[in-house]
Amino acid sequence: MLEGLDREKARELVKQRDLLREQQAFAQADKIRKELEQMGYEVIDTPQGTNIVPANAYQKPKKNFLALFGSGESSDSGVKIHSYVMDQMGKDEISVALISTPAGFQPNVEGVYSEIVDFFAQHLVNYHPKIQVIWANNLKDANNPELLKPLESADYIFTGPGSPTYALRHLTGTLLLEKMRERVRNGASLALASAATIAFSRFALPVYEIYKAGSPLYWEHGLNFYKEFAESMTIIPHWNNREGGKKFDTSRAWMGKQRFEKLMAKLPADEKVFGIDEHTAMIVDLQSKEVTSMGKGKVTQVF
Repeated sequence: MLEGLDREKARELVKQRDLLREQQAFAQADKIRKELEQMGYEVIDTPQGTNIVPANAYQKPKKNFLALFGSGESSDSGVKIHSYVMDQMGKDEISVALISTPAGFQPNVEGVYSEIVDFFAQHLVNYHPKIQVIWANNLKDANNPELLKPLESADYIFTGPGSPTYALRHLTGTLLLEKMRERVRNGASLALASAATIAFSRFALPVYEIYKAGSPLYWEHGLNFYKEFAESMTIIPHWNNREGGKKFDTSRAWMGKQRFEKLMAKLPADEKVFGIDEHTAMIVDLQSKEVTSMGKGKVTQVF
């Protein structure tokens, strides 16, 4: 509790704000948020309503990371990798923000992210995760400040499965992407898997377009998110994929070795490309810039 603050007034403002949010009067609700902040409170939006805590109660994580999964983010290997990062963040309770954008085109997107919520709640319980989903499934939602409020207090941000090119179209130039950058700058860790690792690269592999639709080999310009926090690089997840068995090479994110070599020839000669095996993560310590791998496979630098 903070001395000198009018707690009764704060509680009344919280009630008013929740009512305004229910009525979708977001501009008025935001004015109350600012009033509460001026009174010395941090405002945290949850599915159950508005929470307030003293502004100085927020503990910045001691360390933050990029955790880039080749796959397996919700497997036993994933538990160990998420735990490794959360252990070093130095917090008793970790606020987790899940971002649905890469899978926003899928009819079952809510089911996909509900399962991820359950995974974090059940398998990372030691970190007392406070989990919220940001349902930014299109450009409009990715620019809606009210929907993005959970990012303001997020310690751990995760996004992953879906389509790399869909993620690009609905994240490029958005408020959501800028708020993600801001949170990582201010100490949050970012975990990306599968499609998201591709979209956040300097060059993004259009997996669906080539593998499913037969498009000529090409690269999209990616979000180039890694450049600010680690180095400019291009990530290829599912590096050792074997779904094709002995008859069809589906390694290198379903491109296969021969096709991927042709794709490499289309990149700048100095581009750093890393392939991440399935059930494996490439982890970047954002303070020391040290890079490690963890999981069942390995990380391969492609030349």
